[in-house]
Amino acid sequence: MKLNVFVSSTRDGIMSSDKKYFPKLTKEERDTLYENTLNRFFSKRGLNSENVVIITEKNNEYKAKTATKENKKYKEQVIVLKETTPYLPVCVETSDSPIIVASAKDQEGKNVCAIALGTIKNINDNILNLMVDTLMKETDAAPFEMTFFIGACPSKDNYQLDSIEELTNPLWKGTYEKKKKKYYLDIRYAIFNQLLKEIVDPNCIYFDSNDTVESNDYYSDFTEKKGKHLACVVYTDEEV
Repeated sequence: MKLNVFVSSTRDGIMSSDKKYFPKLTKEERDTLYENTLNRFFSKRGLNSENVVIITEKNNEYKAKTATKENKKYKEQVIVLKETTPYLPVCVETSDSPIIVASAKDQEGKNVCAIALGTIKNINDNILNLMVDTLMKETDAAPFEMTFFIGACPSKDNYQLDSIEELTNPLWKGTYEKKKKKYYLDIRYAIFNQLLKEIVDPNCIYFDSNDTVESNDYYSDFTEKKGKHLACVVYTDEEV
């Protein structure tokens, strides 16, 4: 099985039915538009949008849960996807927070992923530790045998915060600086440092270098490109 990670772009449309993006539409109209947008996006890759599991900021339970084709709604912050469940896309709905994908092989050589949304809140709450612990339990792999992929997000020059009240975890030390009453966060550096403390091999940590603020392919809350894109993970026989 091949592990695929792919992302929608602004050309694919807004991957959300939130009223703030479509203030003039009724709920029924927004839901219909969202369903059509998902169908169009996944059908291009030969996937069924009805099988999709979507992680949002509403996934707020500090737990992990294995994705199955029988269940599409989860409250857990970490979703486990196994090679033995192919053609089941697990996606995160986001604008600037990166998708985080950790993977390892179990004792039978089958690949297993742990997937989460890298919001400041989730990282502050030690989501990376939960992902490592989850993969260890699922595969018996050591942290240095795991691979991490971190998706597109703002660079330090563009990740602007009004305050650092939310950054209560010591892991944020040295990852931000203050300029003219604003704070600028290097979230990639924070993730990298924390993964090193989890004893993940630095050579197995990969970052998407795209900046959601600067690239026209991504929606971003820091710009006028308001909306959501989907970052997706799925196992298939061939690349999608």
